[in-house]
Amino acid sequence: MKLRLQASVALAVLCAAFATQAQERLPVRFDNWLYFQRNTDDSERWQYRPRVYAPFSLGSGWTFTQRADFPIYYTNRAGPDNSDGGWKAGIGDWFVEETLGTPELAKNTKAGVGVRFVFPTGGLSPFGSGQYQWAPTLSMSYAMPDAGLTLSPIARYFMSYHASEDAAAKVRRLDLYPTVTQRIAQGWSVSFYNENAISYNDITSKWFVPIDAMLIRRASKDLEYGIGAAYGIKKDDPQYKSMVYGRLTLYF
Repeated sequence: MKLRLQASVALAVLCAAFATQAQERLPVRFDNWLYFQRNTDDSERWQYRPRVYAPFSLGSGWTFTQRADFPIYYTNRAGPDNSDGGWKAGIGDWFVEETLGTPELAKNTKAGVGVRFVFPTGGLSPFGSGQYQWAPTLSMSYAMPDAGLTLSPIARYFMSYHASEDAAAKVRRLDLYPTVTQRIAQGWSVSFYNENAISYNDITSKWFVPIDAMLIRRASKDLEYGIGAAYGIKKDDPQYKSMVYGRLTLYF
């Protein structure tokens, strides 16, 4: 019942955002992500993650964007919800995120503030956290058009506030995305830390630091795709050993 309610709320919010977006005539972005991840214990995980961004204008340069992610996993990692460590499929923790974007604060500079709500739809490890979470978010964007360079760092702090499972561990984690995107040719760009964060676990006081890079091709107004990889170089708070991923994006 709880999972159906959470999914219904997420879909209702998303549908409302779509309706508003249609009135404002801003393009909806629909991402299809596919990841292959090798963990530090040599288990593996495949992930398909549909992701939707539905933006609309508030006028005078202000924007509001609704985001929703619905991860689905296939993994042989052992955990409370996969005790024998065999290959098993399941949904992950779904979430919605609301972001308010500013008009230009200075030349080519904008900022954003938002909040993410994570629902424990995945249960316990290896699919979910077993915790309801929220995460305030700060972001900014600084573009250098002549150099084809954009800096768009994001900071997001996750806090659990209610456990849906008795064995769920408390969550306190800072995710940092020092995102840098460089145009390298017409329609082509390379982006660093676009998808995978540098993380600090505030419970254990340990870091996870990957190298993350993605090659992106904007094929047309309605189509974009990319391929990327990440590798953990500091794994005191281990999340994965390595990862390869791809994205196919449609704009409507």
